[in-house]
Amino acid sequence: MVKIPANIHEVPFVRLVLPLIGGILTQHYFNPFSTTLLIFAILILFLLLLFTGFFIRSWTKRWVFGLTLNFLLVLMGCLLVSANRPEVNIKPNSSYTILVRLTEPPITGSNSVRVKAEIIDIKTTSDFESPKPVLLYFLLSDSASQGLGYGDILALSGNLKEFSDPPSPYQFNLKRYMYLFGIVYYIRVNQGYWEKVGSSPNKIFKLAYKAQSHVIETLKGYGIGGQELAVITALMLGYKSLLDDEIRKVYSSVGAMHILAVSGLHVGLIFGLAVMIIAMLPKRRYWMGIRLAIALAVLWGYAVITGLSPSVCRATIMFSLFAIGQTASLKTNGYNTLAAAAFILLASNPFMLFNVGFQLSFAAVLSIIFFHPIVYNLVKPQSKLIDYVWSLLSVSAAAQILTLPLTLYYFGQFPVVFLFTNLIAIPLATIVLYLSLVTVTFSIIEHLGFLFAKILGFATWLLNSGLKLIDTIPFSSIGSIFFTNWQAMLLFLSILMFSVYLVNRRKTFLHLSFISLMSLLAVGAVHLVRVKNNAEMVVFPLPKSSVTCVNRNGNAFMILYDSIDTRYSTDGYIRNRTLQKTHEINLNLNQVPQYSTQLKIIKKSGLALLITGNKTIALAYNDSAKYVKSNKPINVDFLIVNRFCTSSLLNIVIPQKAIIDPSVNAAYANRFSSTLIKNSIAFYNTSLSGYYVCNLNDSNPKSFAFQ
Repeated sequence: MVKIPANIHEVPFVRLVLPLIGGILTQHYFNPFSTTLLIFAILILFLLLLFTGFFIRSWTKRWVFGLTLNFLLVLMGCLLVSANRPEVNIKPNSSYTILVRLTEPPITGSNSVRVKAEIIDIKTTSDFESPKPVLLYFLLSDSASQGLGYGDILALSGNLKEFSDPPSPYQFNLKRYMYLFGIVYYIRVNQGYWEKVGSSPNKIFKLAYKAQSHVIETLKGYGIGGQELAVITALMLGYKSLLDDEIRKVYSSVGAMHILAVSGLHVGLIFGLAVMIIAMLPKRRYWMGIRLAIALAVLWGYAVITGLSPSVCRATIMFSLFAIGQTASLKTNGYNTLAAAAFILLASNPFMLFNVGFQLSFAAVLSIIFFHPIVYNLVKPQSKLIDYVWSLLSVSAAAQILTLPLTLYYFGQFPVVFLFTNLIAIPLATIVLYLSLVTVTFSIIEHLGFLFAKILGFATWLLNSGLKLIDTIPFSSIGSIFFTNWQAMLLFLSILMFSVYLVNRRKTFLHLSFISLMSLLAVGAVHLVRVKNNAEMVVFPLPKSSVTCVNRNGNAFMILYDSIDTRYSTDGYIRNRTLQKTHEINLNLNQVPQYSTQLKIIKKSGLALLITGNKTIALAYNDSAKYVKSNKPINVDFLIVNRFCTSSLLNIVIPQKAIIDPSVNAAYANRFSSTLIKNSIAFYNTSLSGYYVCNLNDSNPKSFAFQ
């Protein structure tokens, strides 16, 4: 039998956090109540709760108190969302003179310097009431911006803009992502339009960021750089700005990304170190409080330095509660401690519930608490070494069970070799973390610090090289998996029913688990049939360019006229609407492949005709298109209007519809639109309306939107 709490009274925080989550979900998705109504209802329910608590003593009527408390918690969840929801009460797309305070150190990217800030005053509007988060983008050429720091106050002038919806189908929704962090606005700050006017940092966070900077500079001083420095700073400090795409891809593919996200593993190692230190203190009773204070100071100091991410906060709260319980000689329960951590975090920020890191962190720990004893007891190792290895493998396997639906839904991939990965990654990551602490500690002794730094650099290189080697194994990761939110819920339901079966051994729950699993597979089968019947054209708007996709029976032909990286715009579409059979075709290459009846390409003097079924798409792909000639007009279904397309081309190509892409500037797009209207040609501007998609099987194709 699986060991679970004997009754619900052993896990009071589980009873509290579930209705709170219910309220958060209700208000976030349906928004049924106003803030005023919620406050009024909560006051009434609170008074009712006091009444039932004091005057209803009969045990048979205690359900009234429980029901009232649950309703109160649901409404409190609703109020948390309503009160913390970012307000859009400043007119966007207008120029303002603004006073902002930087709430994080700037991050230098490939195209700009990005920094989170809060607006503390707006000089040209009366709508401003309280500080509002904003994201600032500085030009890389503006070298002064790279000298800014946390807490700096800037006076600047610029256009305040709202984040827009993603222009491509199934693309990462930056607007929604930023909304969950309370950020609605951003400003692109031009050089010469800002000035530092002061500094007002929080002293604790200033010290934390200063410690981060000191550690990074110390490691650099010892000659550690490149991917080794990036991994060390991510693993030790939660500082991910130095991670390049290659190392992110490797760690993600082999299932080791959790190593780079400071979480329970890292906090547990720090807690273990703190326990070793305080074990040296006297065991007398009056020292217990001092020992606890030291443990909590170490835990929360590390949490602040690493940025207080949801996974760090979850782990720190759990270890803090464990430490308090041990000091007070209280019996702790893993389920209750986990629920208490969730309750505290959601009460401080209800939008954490929708954070992927929050979901993965809590799912992994819950999965380990429930499934690890089951998995571990499947094997009875006879030696300590085998027992240690099996313990690592069983923890990794247990953690994957509840995180699997989330990783499939959010990332569309499954690391097949995750067990082997963690067998190598966890011991080496432990060594790297402890060596990092030792190196920084002994940096005051130059030669000793240098020695530890060399060992640290080698250990990190070994970790990276080992994971890169695993990544080269064929089929080490299955990627681009189509997995909807419904499939994720069905998989969760299947796991839940199977878990209930493990507890009470009733076959009804085993059957329900099987039915849920079959329903999941049925959803996948229906999707596969739909994809195989696809016949559509999609024009993806890219910065100053576009990609024209012809999707036939799940085979996607991506036609480009520029050498650009299209993955950010097209990966979501490929995962959701194709069989992952993608062919990228650059029309400016000398040889363009042909694909039998699915797609035929004819090129002439900078103009390409894409023939698929009974539809023809015209696309100019270089400046030579202005010289193209034809004895008679060419009737086509679509004309992609880009920067190579001139109005004179309409004398040769007669389209049923024109699609204007973002490579055409606004002034030229307006002039070309007027020409199209004069010629009675329908048109669609992707710069204004986002992606264009239509069904190629229709005799008169019309644009539609993906659901």
